[in-house]
Amino acid sequence: MGRLQDLSNLILAIAYLIGAITTLYQVKAKAKHDAPPDDSVDNLKKEIKTLQDKLKEKQK
Repeated sequence: MGRLQDLSNLILAIAYLIGAITTLYQVKAKAKHDAPPDDSVDNLKKEIKTLQDKLKEKQK
């Protein structure tokens, strides 16, 4: 009877582990989906354009 209890505990532990991994995956997937878009490249392009315009004005 002791082996049956051990087997039952092992199956229960595996089920909890699978549940935890599934939950972690869902949280990571939601965080990735809800992440704001990366505007750093666009911001840098705007900054470069602004600086180029200022340089052109100074050269005139």
